[in-house]
Amino acid sequence: MGLQWTLTPRLEDLDYADDLCLLTHRLVDMKEKGERLQETGEQVGLKINIQTTKEMRIGMRQQESLELHGEAVERVSEFTYLGSIISETGGTDEDITARIRKAQSTLSSIYKAK
Repeated sequence: MGLQWTLTPRLEDLDYADDLCLLTHRLVDMKEKGERLQETGEQVGLKINIQTTKEMRIGMRQQESLELHGEAVERVSEFTYLGSIISETGGTDEDITARIRKAQSTLSSIYKAK
């Protein structure tokens, strides 16, 4: 499970504060990871919030839905992680466009304040 990575044998997940991003090549592995995460969390009183849980697939043909304890996980084409837009295209266009818009908005508000 996980993704092949040059720095370590496998990159399994990305963690930051209360956010977690699980990584796999196969849907069956993601289902297993989700189930183990749910079971481990329940042991210490934590529960996965299915309404805020999202899935994104990159270059995957399989369309079977991902479920956790019988509830479907919403599939998205992009999401924001640590301020950067991650998209299923794997490119940076969406992130760069969003950053330019933020900069334009900030500059506009500065000029209006003068």
